[in-house]
Amino acid sequence: MKCVMCKAGEITKASIQAEIKVDRNRLLVTVQAESCTECGEPYYSADTLKYLERLREEFARKEIIPREVGKVYELP
Repeated sequence: MKCVMCKAGEITKASIQAEIKVDRNRLLVTVQAESCTECGEPYYSADTLKYLERLREEFARKEIIPREVGKVYELP
Protein backbone atom coordinates (compact mmCIF):
# COMPACT_ATOMS: atom_id res chain seq x y z
CA MET A 1 0.00 0.00 0.00
CA LYS A 2 1.28 3.50 -0.84
CA CYS A 3 1.39 6.30 1.71
CA VAL A 4 -1.56 8.69 1.50
CA MET A 5 0.64 11.62 2.59
CA CYS A 6 3.72 11.47 0.34
CA LYS A 7 2.30 9.07 -2.28
CA ALA A 8 5.77 7.52 -2.69
CA GLY A 9 6.58 5.30 0.26
CA GLU A 10 5.34 1.84 1.14
CA ILE A 11 3.57 1.12 4.42
CA THR A 12 5.36 -1.41 6.64
CA LYS A 13 5.11 -2.64 10.25
CA ALA A 14 7.27 -0.69 12.67
CA SER A 15 7.79 0.36 16.26
CA ILE A 16 6.49 3.91 16.52
CA GLN A 17 7.12 6.37 19.33
CA ALA A 18 3.78 8.12 19.78
CA GLU A 19 3.66 11.44 21.63
CA ILE A 20 0.73 12.13 23.94
CA LYS A 21 0.26 15.81 24.84
CA VAL A 22 -1.54 16.96 27.99
CA ASP A 23 -1.24 20.69 28.61
CA ARG A 24 2.51 21.37 28.44
CA ASN A 25 3.48 17.80 29.33
CA ARG A 26 4.47 15.08 26.86
CA LEU A 27 4.33 11.31 27.28
CA LEU A 28 6.31 9.20 24.81
CA VAL A 29 4.94 5.69 24.23
CA THR A 30 6.38 3.04 21.93
CA VAL A 31 3.69 1.04 20.10
CA GLN A 32 3.55 -1.39 17.21
CA ALA A 33 1.95 0.22 14.17
CA GLU A 34 2.68 0.82 10.52
CA SER A 35 4.62 3.68 8.96
CA CYS A 36 5.70 5.03 5.60
CA THR A 37 9.20 4.03 4.48
CA GLU A 38 9.73 7.48 2.89
CA CYS A 39 8.14 10.16 5.11
CA GLY A 40 7.57 8.21 8.34
CA GLU A 41 3.83 8.97 8.53
CA PRO A 42 2.39 6.64 11.21
CA TYR A 43 -0.73 4.50 10.71
CA TYR A 44 -2.35 3.27 13.92
CA SER A 45 -4.92 0.48 14.27
CA ALA A 46 -8.20 1.16 16.08
CA ASP A 47 -6.99 -0.89 19.06
CA THR A 48 -3.77 1.10 19.27
CA LEU A 49 -5.67 4.39 19.10
CA LYS A 50 -7.95 3.23 21.95
CA TYR A 51 -4.87 2.28 23.98
CA LEU A 52 -3.24 5.68 23.38
CA GLU A 53 -6.46 7.50 24.28
CA ARG A 54 -6.74 5.51 27.53
CA LEU A 55 -3.14 6.41 28.38
CA ARG A 56 -3.83 10.08 27.62
CA GLU A 57 -6.80 10.09 29.99
CA GLU A 58 -4.83 8.32 32.74
CA PHE A 59 -1.89 10.69 32.25
CA ALA A 60 -4.18 13.73 32.42
CA ARG A 61 -5.75 12.45 35.67
CA LYS A 62 -2.26 11.68 37.02
CA GLU A 63 -3.18 8.01 37.43
CA ILE A 64 0.14 7.10 35.83
CA ILE A 65 3.35 8.85 36.75
CA PRO A 66 6.06 8.05 34.20
CA ARG A 67 9.71 8.59 34.94
CA GLU A 68 11.11 11.96 33.92
CA VAL A 69 13.72 11.72 31.17
CA GLY A 70 14.57 15.37 30.66
CA LYS A 71 13.47 18.95 30.97
CA VAL A 72 12.59 21.66 28.50
CA TYR A 73 13.69 25.23 29.16
CA GLU A 74 12.37 28.42 27.61
CA LEU A 75 13.90 31.88 27.42
CA PRO A 76 11.42 34.77 27.68
